[in-house]
Amino acid sequence: MTTTTATPSRSVVEARLRGALWSFFSGDALAAPTHWYYGGFQQVQMDYGPNGITTYTKPKMELRGSILNKSDVNGGGRSSSSSSSGKWSLFGSSSDKNNKKEQITIIGDVINHGKKPYWDKHKSIHYHATLQRGENTLEAQLARVLMKTIVQNDGRFNADAFRDAYVTFLQTPGSHNDTYASTCHRMFFSNLVFSKLPPEKCPDNDGHNVDTIDGLILPTIAVLATAAASQQPDRVETVAAQCAAVTRQSAVLEQSSRIWSRLVTASLLEEDDAAVVQQMNDCSQSWGHRRPPSANAPDQMTACYLSQSVPALLNMIAKYMPKNDGRTGVWNALLSNANIGGENVHRGSILGAVLGARATYDNLPTELVQGLHDKEQLEREIEDFVQAVMKN
Repeated sequence: MTTTTATPSRSVVEARLRGALWSFFSGDALAAPTHWYYGGFQQVQMDYGPNGITTYTKPKMELRGSILNKSDVNGGGRSSSSSSSGKWSLFGSSSDKNNKKEQITIIGDVINHGKKPYWDKHKSIHYHATLQRGENTLEAQLARVLMKTIVQNDGRFNADAFRDAYVTFLQTPGSHNDTYASTCHRMFFSNLVFSKLPPEKCPDNDGHNVDTIDGLILPTIAVLATAAASQQPDRVETVAAQCAAVTRQSAVLEQSSRIWSRLVTASLLEEDDAAVVQQMNDCSQSWGHRRPPSANAPDQMTACYLSQSVPALLNMIAKYMPKNDGRTGVWNALLSNANIGGENVHRGSILGAVLGARATYDNLPTELVQGLHDKEQLEREIEDFVQAVMKN
């Protein structure tokens, strides 16, 4: 394992934290309009014009080939006759015609309030149809929730505090504006509401849609906080795994979060890019990849599964990190990611975190920051986060 040998100055770490966080949110928002466009750039052009995505853009309402209409509103993966054919009562399935108890669905009633009509099996709706230009998806909104709990806990990650905030946030109507919620969240709240499990027992796994790249979103934030305050790699890795376990039951993801934490830490604390590249190569080996990351590889569309998405992510880091003057580095990398399609939203966030840390906030283009929908709130939250974690 490559370890950091010198501690950068406080001002450098602060600049890298700000660069990482702004680029994290930018990567998510830029890619939201083209999330799960498996027709590649040609499909992007059909919906957004010949140049594709060139800046923050509002997602389309309809999406050809969307499987939102097949997704289970009461649990993980795709719908089944037992879970999505109707509503459930708080005391069991609503298939009992004599059941007069309150009937609910997870999507629409428990979380993502009012969004169930967009999941209609007769429609073909974009996964983020309700978002505005530059607005972040649910996973990035949850990253903001995590940041606030870290601030409230004196700059440290606390699994119990985040779990409580997560449950409250998602059950609060109007807390976010996204259409989609991933399998892990639907399963968590199904366990909480229908199975009446305690929150710490609610993380679950459908064996298909949980061991995925979106599971690295929240650990990235926890790692930034912990690495900024600690030179102990084991502590950073432990926090990464603990954070992943708050919303998902996945030993695979916990191990991937540990590996990923090493690269995020290097991006924040290493003096030069060569050391970051070495750490990235070490991480690639830890994941068992057959080839090291290549700066010459084409930007690749992938699905969400870690075995596909992580190698392509590392190739993009290798390609764009040397172009570290902001516009031709971070911004172009995130635009390229947006125009690839596939599972690009969550890759965009964590790609942005690493590239933004290396670029630092001062080298980010103005439009990356100014175009975000919640720019003013993000500015306060990022500054609060930076100050809180740097006190430790």
